[in-house]
Amino acid sequence: MRFPARSGGPPPTALVSLALGAALLAACTTRDAEAPPQPAAFSPPADALVEEHVQVAMRDGARLDTDIYVPFGGERPVPAILIRTPYNTEVGGRRSAFFNRLLEDGYALVEQHERGRYFSEGEFTMLPRPAEDGWDTLDWIAEQSWSDGQVVTLGCSSSAENQLKLAAAGHPAHKAMIAMSAGVGVAEAGPFREQGNFWRGGVWQQGWFNYFYGSMKQPWPNFPAGLSDEERQILLSNFEVDLVRDEDASEKFVATRMHLPMVDIMTEMGATDNEIDDYLARGPSHPAWAANRVTNSDVIRVPGLWAEAIYDISARSTVAWFDRNLAELSPAARNNQHMRITQGGHCSFGRETEAASIGDLQLGDARYPYEAELRSWIHRWTGKGNDGLWDDVPAYRAYLADGDWAGRADMPTGGGTLWRLGPDGMMASAETQAGQLSYRYDPADPVISRGGEIGGVGDDQVDGSFDQRPEAARQDVLVFTSPEFRAPRDLLGFARVKLSVASDRPDTDFTVKIIDVFPDGGAFLVGDTILRMRYREGMDREVPMQAGQRYDVELPPILLSRRIETGHRLRVHVSSSNFPNYARSLNSMGDPYTSTDAAVATNTVYFGGNAVSSIELPTSEGLIDYVQPVVAGSAGR
Repeated sequence: MRFPARSGGPPPTALVSLALGAALLAACTTRDAEAPPQPAAFSPPADALVEEHVQVAMRDGARLDTDIYVPFGGERPVPAILIRTPYNTEVGGRRSAFFNRLLEDGYALVEQHERGRYFSEGEFTMLPRPAEDGWDTLDWIAEQSWSDGQVVTLGCSSSAENQLKLAAAGHPAHKAMIAMSAGVGVAEAGPFREQGNFWRGGVWQQGWFNYFYGSMKQPWPNFPAGLSDEERQILLSNFEVDLVRDEDASEKFVATRMHLPMVDIMTEMGATDNEIDDYLARGPSHPAWAANRVTNSDVIRVPGLWAEAIYDISARSTVAWFDRNLAELSPAARNNQHMRITQGGHCSFGRETEAASIGDLQLGDARYPYEAELRSWIHRWTGKGNDGLWDDVPAYRAYLADGDWAGRADMPTGGGTLWRLGPDGMMASAETQAGQLSYRYDPADPVISRGGEIGGVGDDQVDGSFDQRPEAARQDVLVFTSPEFRAPRDLLGFARVKLSVASDRPDTDFTVKIIDVFPDGGAFLVGDTILRMRYREGMDREVPMQAGQRYDVELPPILLSRRIETGHRLRVHVSSSNFPNYARSLNSMGDPYTSTDAAVATNTVYFGGNAVSSIELPTSEGLIDYVQPVVAGSAGR
């Protein structure tokens, strides 16, 4: 049955406006760049076949609401682009012109709401059955008369995360994938056990409260059971639903983010039913995290074009998983996997400018031929031709500064200059004098994050790079600074972070920030990490500290894509909180999320002598200059 496009048909006869109590966040959200603005009308070419609210049945009987746009009136078989999303629409968002271009290129567009969202049946959870529902949808597409049996999956954030487990399953119709900001789809990757970017170093990433408040489990309308597919399709064409924005969402989070116990924060915000309580109860090692996410045992062979952004919560675990996956592939198959790393925020790809910035840090001309690359990738894997754009392209391409990109075949951890922490706030590449420094960490007065990889933590916190000097004056922030660099140094890879520490409490956190100090004194955040000490022997073991005993620990590595210019210096901040990006340690062995008992800790950092406190930069071996190709009609370089 054919239905007119939403933009051209009559207005809906009824509007279901859901006063949800928990609404889509306004400006400052964990995944703000992902959630599209109020959907623009999507106007496909006049000759396109448009079918809305098609009911696609899954293996368990749930019917997923699906919109289809087919070029040439659906009269000849074509490849399909599949977008599976929990949000209203992606083809009708800011990229509508790009999706129209794909229709003109001869691709069908299939946009499907994940189960339990909008008018799709079934129960919604974050990443609901991505392998099973994705596989069944690929089966369905391949069987349609307008399909030539080739499907490319495409998306950013949620619509990328649900591709990973599906791609690992290896459906024969799945010819290629484009996955951007896909970290929630990764459970474990090399040294990371982030379990979908919810944890780092065993610490809850607190911005998720704000995101779940607005965007997760919501009371979507249910239509009567027993309706036929055609009855549902006709009925749904007369309704429209969407989230109602709560303009005070960030203000509510600021008012509640210090609340104890943490497990009650969502209730204090007035949120509807959601999964946060279950996630906090799981902790950072529960096997349930792997159910819908890729792990170290999964391999993706589907040709993949990936993208991650340094100031995005998603980046480091996805890059680590991508690198591990490369090592599992044959040399020929490795040539079919490419990762682009930008210095933007979540799902900011293609919006870079000639004078880009992230937070207060100026980046220069960070543009690249985003849409041309995506179209070229799709053409290559659906038999529409190879334009040579992928000849001799390294596995990684990463932005450094001032319009310059670097490439490499793999992503090293350490192997470069070892900067040792030392006395008098110095940091040196030679041995340093032995010493120690102590400070008092009070959970009631945490160190403020000032940017980083995660927004959505209140109206005073957004992602990006900001000047860290205001925090350097605190008694609970230890500052170590290198000499000036005599020549520029390009950094692409993971920095290895080690500390020798002690505490008078059985548990506490240690945090590290790497900072680029400009000649004028500006101190801009490059990256950070954290470790909860109870997990120092592994995320599946909780071992208390003994008062006064020294422990040598390695924190999760920090992903770097940065040029340190001549005359700049590296700086390291060591502390025990980075709030509100990360949940506070209460300095006890109680459950940190159900407990209200907090204590002040006296924490000590050792350096020099046989202490391991240091930052080991990634090696420059294998690093090459990457020159952007000139693409006709592209705004990128």
